[in-house]
Amino acid sequence: MDLKSIVERAPNHIREQFVYQKHPKDSFLMFAGEANDYLYILTKGSAEVYCQNYEGTILSLSLFHAYNIFGEIEIFNPDAETRSIIAKTSCESIRIHKKIVFEWLKADFDFNLFIIKELAKRISDSSVTASTIALLTIKERILYSIYSHYKIGDLNKLSKKNLIAEVYTSARSLNRSLADCVNEGFITYNNKKFQIVSMDILETYIESLEIE
Repeated sequence: MDLKSIVERAPNHIREQFVYQKHPKDSFLMFAGEANDYLYILTKGSAEVYCQNYEGTILSLSLFHAYNIFGEIEIFNPDAETRSIIAKTSCESIRIHKKIVFEWLKADFDFNLFIIKELAKRISDSSVTASTIALLTIKERILYSIYSHYKIGDLNKLSKKNLIAEVYTSARSLNRSLADCVNEGFITYNNKKFQIVSMDILETYIESLEIE
């Protein structure tokens, strides 16, 4: 059963505790590093998940759509850190305190099963993505990072220092692979700024890496 159907037939005493929210485009649905005791159900629009590495560089991780959930990890693991979630469009959501979530889990097997499947999928997806990126070449990691920064609109702020930290390589190896990226026509690097030569070519290349 899909989440929309599960929400629509939730027990009355559970539905009475739903907090309905509206989020303008570009507003934060959640801030990174904050304590979270709530499950969120996105019911309208789309929102993007971001994280920062230890250098402070922002990376786009994933996109949520209607009837996706977030916040479930922190409910079951208080030590987990939240990530920034920003509305890509005007959004609507339902916020549910974890105590009510636990009551709902006890009362509805379908909701229970949905949450278990989502947790398993989130863990599996994270593991596969991390493993895939770890197996990429330095050139592939460079282009993936540059593409990610372009997507979130801060490519003009990306420095070589930050790129070294994200790619996990030495300055010498980075420069050698950067030269390959430039020579192959993916990017340019002038006046300490990265620019993408052809977004179509780069997107086709990124898609070929099959990073989920």
